[in-house]
Amino acid sequence: MKSQKRIQSLSWLAIVLAIIVVINMLGAWVYTKIDLTEDKRFTMMKATNKLLAALKKDTAAFTIELYLEGEFPSEFRHLHNATKDLLNVFRERSGGLIDYRFVNPLLGNDTERKEMQQKLGKQGIMPLQITDKRQARVMLVFPSAVVRYGNQFQVVNLIELGDGYYQPSDIDASINFLEYKFAVAIQKLKLRTRPRVVLMTGHGELQRPFTNEFEKALFEYYDIARMDLSQINQIDSNINLVIVPKPTQPFSMDDQFKIDQYVMNGGRMIWLLDGLNMEDDSLRNQRGQSVPFENSTDLQKLLFNYGVRVNNNIVSSFDAASIIGLQSGQGQKANPKWFYYPLAYPYLTPIEAQQSGRSTIDHPIVKNMDYVLTKYAASIDTVRTKSNVVKTPLLRSSKYSRVQYPPTPISLDAIDPNIRADAFTKGNQNIAVLLEGLFDSHFRNRLPPEATAKWAAAGNYPVRGLSTFAKMVVISDGDIAKNDVYQSSGKTIPMGAGWHPESGPRVFANREFLMNCIEYLLDDTGLIEARSREIKLRPLDQERAFNEETKWQIINLGLPLLLITIFGVIYIWLRKRRFSKKAT
Repeated sequence: MKSQKRIQSLSWLAIVLAIIVVINMLGAWVYTKIDLTEDKRFTMMKATNKLLAALKKDTAAFTIELYLEGEFPSEFRHLHNATKDLLNVFRERSGGLIDYRFVNPLLGNDTERKEMQQKLGKQGIMPLQITDKRQARVMLVFPSAVVRYGNQFQVVNLIELGDGYYQPSDIDASINFLEYKFAVAIQKLKLRTRPRVVLMTGHGELQRPFTNEFEKALFEYYDIARMDLSQINQIDSNINLVIVPKPTQPFSMDDQFKIDQYVMNGGRMIWLLDGLNMEDDSLRNQRGQSVPFENSTDLQKLLFNYGVRVNNNIVSSFDAASIIGLQSGQGQKANPKWFYYPLAYPYLTPIEAQQSGRSTIDHPIVKNMDYVLTKYAASIDTVRTKSNVVKTPLLRSSKYSRVQYPPTPISLDAIDPNIRADAFTKGNQNIAVLLEGLFDSHFRNRLPPEATAKWAAAGNYPVRGLSTFAKMVVISDGDIAKNDVYQSSGKTIPMGAGWHPESGPRVFANREFLMNCIEYLLDDTGLIEARSREIKLRPLDQERAFNEETKWQIINLGLPLLLITIFGVIYIWLRKRRFSKKAT
């Protein structure tokens, strides 16, 4: 009987071992894993998976150097670990064609460190100066990576600064964007031809040097050129994006028709339009005031047909940037708040916030973005369209806003520190709106047969009355894309540079906003949706952890030892009691 049971046990053991061996053999051929995290932090977006899977057909590998190595606070260790986890998945999904390594740029002697920092500086990688309260010292961190593919490279900034200055809470947003940033860098390096972007001219649009910074940002990723509609028969369908930067002169019907047919054929556009013609220079007179007048570009009907109306007014907001070089009055601080410089943000209106349970617009263009500096912006209304067009507000002024119509003058007398938020009663005003869908032609059933015949005779594409899928962003302030210029030296000032009334000089998110708009308009893969993913981290309260460090060290080290001691004493007591009873 015993030998039979032994044989049966050995048989079961052999079966279990065989199953384990088979599972391991299958595991060598088939790799899979289950993501049990609540926010699916280890699950790639579909577009990212598709991009990485396509790399398996390639022969060249991507190498990534990350300069996030060394001694730094714990929150940067979280960023380091999250980046490492992500790149492990990237390497696996790409079939091993993505390799990475972490580098400490502060290793070596003074000369070696200086040479490394100069090398990184030439690539646009600058250190972040942070204070480690635990060690009571200031340290340099280089939260950047360089993605290389052949002779090309892309710099990836690993940190997102919420308001221009580092806060430990910025790490959450930074980790949320990692997948998107690395995927976009890989996609751009793989492009054989760069997208074509044109800036329109011929209607008083912004020109150099006031577009130097914008064109510099564009040239990094796109082929750019200027386009005068009067010199062409049609807008080539091979042009990926058309930007209209702050026109001041009327568009003829012929020019509007060329734009309309470009949109009908799936074109992508960014409109940077002023509702009223108002500049800072207009205030430089003895009275310190100016009466703005309508900016007659004759584009109102065209845009109304597409789904928006840029109003002929100016938005003022209590949440605004400062006007530089002035003083608010005797004994008052310099660079006072200028209500006509609204700080635009992806605000939800109070009703939308109540309905959605969120505080900001949830769209990949503006996800976790800082304020955008606007100057004399107009309000935008969305209107009902015949065709299916989705209208998504992207930027709004704060709920403490109002609008001003001509001929009311704008005066420097508005600089008054006694004005409070309750004086601004018109609520959030749209400043940027995204339109996407099937657009109805503004010229549908309005063209005489001879005009259609003339268009066809010129060798143009057929006239369409309804568009294929198209996208556009309408922004009611041309100055968003404008950089100022030092008159003395002619050097340009960064786009979005301004002065915050509380934190002082800073560069607002104008560049980031415009580049995000362009990326979204040109992206048909869905890759930009990765900007919307949100990984919920649960970081410690840094201030409390620092102040209560000794207390929690004692609890974490002493409490387990105390519990083990108590358990041991009770166990020995129970054992003695048990055996003493048996002996009795």
